[in-house]
Amino acid sequence: MTDKASTTQQSADKIRSSLLADLADLVASDVDDLTRELQSRVTLGRLTDPAILVDLDGTVLGCNDRADSLGADRAGLLGRPLWVSPLWGATDSSTTLGPLVQNAAAGRHGTRTIDTGSSSERPIRIEMTPITDSDDIPVMLLAELRTLADERETVAIIEATTQALAEAEDIFQAVAEYTSDLVCLHEPDGTFTYVSPSARRLLDHDPASLVGTHPVDLSHADTRDALVQALQDASRRGADPTRFRHRMRHRNGSYRWFETALTPIRDASGTVTQLQSSGRDITEQRETEQSLIKQAFHDDLTGLPNKALLLDRLDQAFAVSRRSQQPIAILFIDLDGFKTINDTLGHQTGDIALSKVAERLSAIVRPGDTLARIGGDEFVMLCAGTDGARGATAVARRILGAFDQPFVLGGHSIGLGTSIGIATSLGADNPTLLLDNADTAMYEAKHGGRGRFAIHDEVDQSIALERIDTEEALRRAVGNGELRLHYQPELDLDSGSIVGFEALVRWERPDGRLIPPGDFIPLAEETGIIVEIGKWVIAEACRQAAAWRLFRSPESEPVRIWVNLSGRQLGDPDLVGYIQRTILEAGITTDEICMEITESALMGDAEVAAGQLDELRALGISLGIDDFGTGWSQFAYLHRLPLDVLKIDQSFVAGLATDRDSATIVAAIIDLAHALGLIVIAEGVETEEQLIVLKELDCDQALGYFFSRPKSSDHFDEVLDLR
Repeated sequence: MTDKASTTQQSADKIRSSLLADLADLVASDVDDLTRELQSRVTLGRLTDPAILVDLDGTVLGCNDRADSLGADRAGLLGRPLWVSPLWGATDSSTTLGPLVQNAAAGRHGTRTIDTGSSSERPIRIEMTPITDSDDIPVMLLAELRTLADERETVAIIEATTQALAEAEDIFQAVAEYTSDLVCLHEPDGTFTYVSPSARRLLDHDPASLVGTHPVDLSHADTRDALVQALQDASRRGADPTRFRHRMRHRNGSYRWFETALTPIRDASGTVTQLQSSGRDITEQRETEQSLIKQAFHDDLTGLPNKALLLDRLDQAFAVSRRSQQPIAILFIDLDGFKTINDTLGHQTGDIALSKVAERLSAIVRPGDTLARIGGDEFVMLCAGTDGARGATAVARRILGAFDQPFVLGGHSIGLGTSIGIATSLGADNPTLLLDNADTAMYEAKHGGRGRFAIHDEVDQSIALERIDTEEALRRAVGNGELRLHYQPELDLDSGSIVGFEALVRWERPDGRLIPPGDFIPLAEETGIIVEIGKWVIAEACRQAAAWRLFRSPESEPVRIWVNLSGRQLGDPDLVGYIQRTILEAGITTDEICMEITESALMGDAEVAAGQLDELRALGISLGIDDFGTGWSQFAYLHRLPLDVLKIDQSFVAGLATDRDSATIVAAIIDLAHALGLIVIAEGVETEEQLIVLKELDCDQALGYFFSRPKSSDHFDEVLDLR
């Protein structure tokens, strides 16, 4: 028997062993006789010959459908001793089958032949196999029946099959010996078991030396995954070959491209026993393809990608950008004065110049970006994964710096400049528009004086659209109840008690984000929304002052709430009247609400602002100047304005403990303010060292993180109750 026939027999033995185990489990299971008989028929149905399931005493428990072919129906078999079965006709089989059953019940496998007496062509061979439990004790017996005629046919089939397999192997060997392709046989895991002689011509390897090795050992790293995947696919598929391309190492160290078909070879049970591969050397074809691709997608002069390849990569970059939400940027680079080189030194020198420019630009390109020449003296750099125009401008500055050094052309040292246009995907929804935007920006750069870069207006427009959206949301914030007031306490440095609070507005977006004032107040002031926001702040501060009054004893000093007034509010003619009405409606006194302005708020119409402050002061409202030292800083207005308080900006307070100049400035401000009769409040106190210096300089009051961060009003209710 050939190796292939032996392999087939081994597979059949495995199936039979599995069946015997299933039968043992079935008999041991707790099911009724009918269920056991039906299940045993299904299990026995996996055998190709008639089969009978027998108890240890010889009683028939079940049989498969093929038993009918021997001339007895199932009803005539079940429940009867095997040797009185109608299968044997009038033949007395008890002397033959009784010992066979006893031997099998004792755990011994046996075979007997019975002549049924009906025909000399119909003797039956019975193979009796004990079925054991987990302790190897027989629990039942399996009788497999076969007529000698069937057996002779089986032997003939096996012999014919063996001969056919041998002939097929001879044919395979003959084909493999003379084919120009690389023909191989593999174990299911891919290990070579046969390699055709063509391996010597194709890869300069001795075929015999490859047997026992794995194709991965010869595979190029770039195509190794494709090979491994193909081996896995071939083991899972039916008879269809798996086709793939990969590179294999020649004995001289070079790599050859192969197009390979990998076909599974299965045994009778369907198990893959071998893989057969047939690989055709396509190295020259591949090189031709790559050459054509290079010609189609690369610039002949510089070797850089051309416009066609740039647009393809732009499409891919746009797809990635939409998923990642990261903008991409295009830099459109045009040489300044290149026409002069062509006109004076000739086109050949001009081509050399373009090649040298390509080299310098290539040194700047980041991994993953693309530099392309799209025609003439125009280059484009695609920058993916940037943070928009800001990242692109950094690249543009490096490019301009690369052109600081002159180019040596034909013995001449020639300076070349460049103009760069920048556009980002924030202002374009397709590659063509993005290129057009960058081209437009490049011409803006040229018209602006050359040797510079310009950013396309679409970026500004995008920022403007975003700003409009924010502005609209901010306008709705007051009506939607999205504004919040937080309070930061001001402490008297002598007594340590709270004497007031600074009201600070916050914007709570619908998604729960709390926006600090520095992120929206400048926009509110620029657009005029600050007037409406300011009115809300004044009303909320007055309401809170009335609520806190309930926590104070009648004889205690009032706790002042300081509200900041912007320059826009000071220009509102109804400001004083609104404040007066709001105080009256809240039921508080004018010494419970105070107004402060920054120096920059006076940089508009100072006279109008001063008039508004005079009217507020006439109402009995205390006034202060905030962030002193950072804005106008005209000391004359400290005398001109009706001020009660001066707040020193935190930038001066920050350096008190370490910077002598800061301490000198703060000391001067405190002395000046005291000379004018003003109370001095230091802002931004964060350390005990700063606090000690402020006390030494005779500062009156202070606020900052050292005492408390700004918090909602309910954090201070208990504190005020203890005053």
